[in-house]
Amino acid sequence: MLEVLLFQYRDMFGEDFPVAQFEGKAEFELINVLYDCVSNNLRYDPEREVEYKVMDAPGMKKTREAY
Repeated sequence: MLEVLLFQYRDMFGEDFPVAQFEGKAEFELINVLYDCVSNNLRYDPEREVEYKVMDAPGMKKTREAY
């Protein structure tokens, strides 16, 4: 999933995503930021709040809601 989003970002904006800025962070955080950028057709901005998230991104903790 991560590789696909990185390719989509590069195709969309003509530049690589600044992956180095996410060093030491969980993979799902990077996936969510990339997904949000691609979904909204917006370049990465560290000040922008992530709007769209992948709820089953690798490494993301799953929670069950009580029914």
